[in-house]
Amino acid sequence: MKISLKNIVQKIPRYSRDIFVIFYYKILSLFYKDKNKFKDAWLICERGIEAQDNGYHFFKYMRENHPEKKVYYLIDFAQKTDYEKVEKLGNVIQYNSFEHKMAVFFVTHFISTHIGFITSWSFLLYKKLFLRKKQTKFVLLNHGITKEDMSEMLNKWKTGVDLFVAANQLDYNEISNFQKYGYKKEEILLTGYARYDNWYNFEIKRQIVFMPTWRNYLVNRNLYKKNTPELKKYFTQSAYFRHIESFLNNEKLKNLLFENNVELIFYPHYEVQKSIPYFKIENEKITIASKQTHEIPTLLRESAAMITDYSGVGFDFAYMYKPLIYYQFDQAEYYSKHYVKGNYDMEKDGLGCVVTTEKELIDAVENVVKNNFQTDKKYIERINDFFTFHDNKNCERIYEAINFKNNHYA
Repeated sequence: MKISLKNIVQKIPRYSRDIFVIFYYKILSLFYKDKNKFKDAWLICERGIEAQDNGYHFFKYMRENHPEKKVYYLIDFAQKTDYEKVEKLGNVIQYNSFEHKMAVFFVTHFISTHIGFITSWSFLLYKKLFLRKKQTKFVLLNHGITKEDMSEMLNKWKTGVDLFVAANQLDYNEISNFQKYGYKKEEILLTGYARYDNWYNFEIKRQIVFMPTWRNYLVNRNLYKKNTPELKKYFTQSAYFRHIESFLNNEKLKNLLFENNVELIFYPHYEVQKSIPYFKIENEKITIASKQTHEIPTLLRESAAMITDYSGVGFDFAYMYKPLIYYQFDQAEYYSKHYVKGNYDMEKDGLGCVVTTEKELIDAVENVVKNNFQTDKKYIERINDFFTFHDNKNCERIYEAINFKNNHYA
């Protein structure tokens, strides 16, 4: 169902604070001295706390290849490592600062990897109130391929997205279902992801990265804020925790890693990282990584193999033709509580083998190690079929597609 201005007005109690804040800063913007600085500019963002994803790579491309364009990157300066990366490129704005809030009223393009971060308030509300110019676009660079049914989260009527970047034909086909997602075909940019340009010229270590995704039914933000004992009990009694910790403490795995001089890096999902202290692992060959100690792009580039469960990060890894294992110990629970299963069948079409038990997983890891981290021929063929583009011109295609839409659908 399309969300209209009337629908939003009916939600004024929920949006009342945002409405007040938007109007307050709108008035201030009328007297802002640096408005020409941001006039017709492009504003790029991830989640405001990082520069590792499609946002950073597209921004880097723009600064290096189109310096004539006014593009700015939003990031919290306190995130030192990522901030220093974008600072070198110039045109960086402190996330959620006064300058950020002013820029919003003058830029023509809002470009983000995620929904809900590009402005300090509801973007959809802001769009309904102020964005009447057709040349103003919200471009969703995206974070992951839409392999599940994400229509509740990503549909155009709820997000206000104008242009949706698709990674491959699978992504494009899913999002082009107008009844579910609300996008016309000309609003979907089939270009590949900006970060795919980073998956070339890498050196590999004898290292396996384990990156399971999160479970929304295990992330209780109210408990996180209170840091109560209930959170630990709730999380550590879950099948998710028990299966992961059991695997990491498996004696056969321990011997396999030592005998073959292989390291394993366990990198919990962003939403799970506050629960890292609950994992107790007795294996010197295993490192628990966090966003403070490791960068995801570096882990992907330098690792020889990957274990995940359902995460779209596996697609990035397979893009580099490296062996991938899906450990899906909770299929029924995952698809009933976390995401609705889409048309993509990992067992039939996946870019790596699917296992459901710890024994199968250990056997799969052993097979990968014994084969010197070589990818099976059948998965190489699937990888070639899966990616519409397999080059380092994804950012270039995104830029050209945005410009084309500006010129033809203004």
